[in-house]
Amino acid sequence: MDFWQVISWCETEQIPAIAMHAEQLGFKGLILAEHIYYPAKTRSRYYYSADGVSPQTPDMEFPDPLISFAAAAAVTRTLEFMTGIYVVPLRHPVELAKNIATLSRLSDNRFSLGLGSGWLKEEFDQFGVDFSRRGRRTDAMLEVMRQLWRGAEVSYADEFFTLDRVKIRPIPSQSVPLVGGGHSPAALRRAVELCDGWYGPGNTLEDLETLVPNLLAMRKASPRREEPFQIVAPLLEPLTPEAVARLSAMGVSGTVNYPFLFGIGPEATLDDKKRYMDSFARKLLT
Repeated sequence: MDFWQVISWCETEQIPAIAMHAEQLGFKGLILAEHIYYPAKTRSRYYYSADGVSPQTPDMEFPDPLISFAAAAAVTRTLEFMTGIYVVPLRHPVELAKNIATLSRLSDNRFSLGLGSGWLKEEFDQFGVDFSRRGRRTDAMLEVMRQLWRGAEVSYADEFFTLDRVKIRPIPSQSVPLVGGGHSPAALRRAVELCDGWYGPGNTLEDLETLVPNLLAMRKASPRREEPFQIVAPLLEPLTPEAVARLSAMGVSGTVNYPFLFGIGPEATLDDKKRYMDSFARKLLT
């Protein structure tokens, strides 16, 4: 079982130090969420809470994950990095493909793109992107980016993008893992058919005991059945050794220590965060 530390909403300047400490403790890697901006008021329904209300606010820190991970990669050697989740359809595929390729090269292929189509309509409205077509736009972007990462000229045309003999440099020296997020039927299909894994939004063990076998069965029936498929599943209940054993038995490959904000509160110092990680490591990494 791989164990990741979620660093979403962490103070930006603390990220390199946290990365070094996570590597020393034996964490698999760091996971960082993102929004380009967060509105003061929103009517959008948050898909991952019972009441549809997001716990996020405009005052929470949302450092850019790609820049943050470049800084973290510079002070570590083995630690891996994954976005959880990056709102892909708000970007242009050429720009995003080049940014990710650069990070992949700088980090020695330690970056995975955890991705989703987004839920916050106000964010899409701000950038003039059609919220109602975000799923199809996401699928198109994955196709374009994978073509660009192969290094040859790409010509492409669909309802969203037109590329005429576009080539980017640098390109990744290895394939960039794509990890689909979300739990809607469309999100699960994307993870299984277009990605290399699935990142859960937070589930109970009972939920996962149905969801994970279904995911694995979908993957087995897909054209990519022979390729590796990772499942990183945060829990909405205490992560005990017994829970870890159940996750492993059902086919989950990784889980997380929850963000500092929720684990030890908004006033936690860097030393507090290190002690929080130390406690997790003593329980599950040793």
